[in-house]
Amino acid sequence: MYNYGMKNFVFDFYNTLVDIRTDEHSEQSWQGVVEFLAERGIESDPKRLIELYDECWASHLDELKSTTKYAYPEGDITEVYKRMAAALGGTLTDKDAVLCAKIARKDSIRKFDLFDGTLPLLKTLRRNARLYILSNAQSAFTMDEIEAAGIADLFDGIMLSSDYGCRKPDKEFFDCLFKKYKLKRLDTVMVGDDIESDGKGATAYGLRYVYAGGGAAAHRIEIITLA
Repeated sequence: MYNYGMKNFVFDFYNTLVDIRTDEHSEQSWQGVVEFLAERGIESDPKRLIELYDECWASHLDELKSTTKYAYPEGDITEVYKRMAAALGGTLTDKDAVLCAKIARKDSIRKFDLFDGTLPLLKTLRRNARLYILSNAQSAFTMDEIEAAGIADLFDGIMLSSDYGCRKPDKEFFDCLFKKYKLKRLDTVMVGDDIESDGKGATAYGLRYVYAGGGAAAHRIEIITLA
């Protein structure tokens, strides 16, 4: 039983609120991208795209590590797709890179469901507290997935790492949330399934942390509103 006098609950999204499984290394997941690129005069095949995806993510993150101030820099998946296209002798506009990311993401998903009890939990907490999402995620498709889960309207703020260039457990990412919404650490608890990014990040930032393995709703989280 977690019985906190909290005014603010900060949730991770993936595998905390939704149960998701993806497979970015299946050839099936890339056929849609092959066709999308072909329409733009860029020839490819699933095996080559899988190789390029890993290579371009790695090079993108390596560059960020040497050029940004963040301890845990975050990349932008649209940049990865632009690099992939360039390696194949083509180019993608910003809009096409976003569309490419959406197609690949959709085709890679094997499971996507709210954990049982998630919706009642969020609605109960929202009666007395403010709710936020702080997620290591890509805005190219994650906002669509939050909407698809039917929970977007329950949150007072949603922050995704790709929009800020850093990710949990980086102190700077927590700072972005707390400064934007003027939150107080003593009034706030972090709820997430990843002990390394959610737990270690929250604890280092001075927040209470609730481990949410199996989904947040699997843990009894009650709220006592502070006066």
